[in-house]
Amino acid sequence: MSANGKSDQAQLNFKGQKPQTKPATKKQRADSNNSNNNSMEELSSIHTQLEVMTEGICHLRDDLKSMLKKGEIEELIMNTVTTIMGKIEETMIKRIETETKNITKEFKEQIAGLEFENEQLKQKMDELKSSSTKAISELQTQVDKNYDTSRDALKLANYNEQYSRKNNVKIMNIEESPQESETSLIQTISSILKTTADVELKPEDIIAIHRIPTKKGNIRPILLKLRNNNAKSSIMRKRTPMKAKGFRLVDDVTQRNQGLISRLFLHPDIKSAWFFNGSVFGQTNSEERIKFDIFDNIDNTISAFRNRNRKPMTGVSD
Repeated sequence: MSANGKSDQAQLNFKGQKPQTKPATKKQRADSNNSNNNSMEELSSIHTQLEVMTEGICHLRDDLKSMLKKGEIEELIMNTVTTIMGKIEETMIKRIETETKNITKEFKEQIAGLEFENEQLKQKMDELKSSSTKAISELQTQVDKNYDTSRDALKLANYNEQYSRKNNVKIMNIEESPQESETSLIQTISSILKTTADVELKPEDIIAIHRIPTKKGNIRPILLKLRNNNAKSSIMRKRTPMKAKGFRLVDDVTQRNQGLISRLFLHPDIKSAWFFNGSVFGQTNSEERIKFDIFDNIDNTISAFRNRNRKPMTGVSD
């Protein structure tokens, strides 16, 4: 109980029917009969009110019994929230599935388009590859043909150049004089050949005579162009006595043939190399005399020569 004498219990709400009350009647002065009648009526009214109140209390008790407990409320809230979340989740799943289907469909359409374009590009690439392969093959054939033609042309040009020099002789180690002329050169060469090799060189056998460039610091060789091969042969036969006196007689070799001779000297299987009668020759360590051309592979040429000259195997008699 509180200080005011009122109950500390919380005020309860209930759903029962509120007791009906009758309006109070004014008391009137009357006689004793009327007084008794009024008392009976009041007692009856009070009794009626008590019944109504009792009925209301019963309803209130039923309402109190039907009221939810705290745990039940929490469970109810949890169930309600779970149900709501389930519905939201279901809605979201359906929406996500719908969006996923739409996006997947769009992607599939794009992929199908890309695959179609890729197939077209692949077909074009195959066509280009086929056409380019054919074009490259044709170009390669043409290049090989041009290469062979150019090699043949260079061989022929080298042969013609060498042929034009067939009657030329280069004389080495003849000192130059300050007032040297074509006439003085002819006189000098004729005198050296006469005294050293006993060769009579007639002026009419000489077509041209002049010095040619050489390495810096060396004596420039004299190039002698003769009228015919007989005049040249008479001089070249005297190379040994001329060499003994310090003079060298050599053929006028083209630059390509001279390069071939240099390559031969550098090869380990070649012992010596020289120019003779318009061609270049090399002698192997096995004393094989082989003719070479300016575009020859030295190893292949040696192998081909040995295969051609290999003696057949003879059977052994019993």
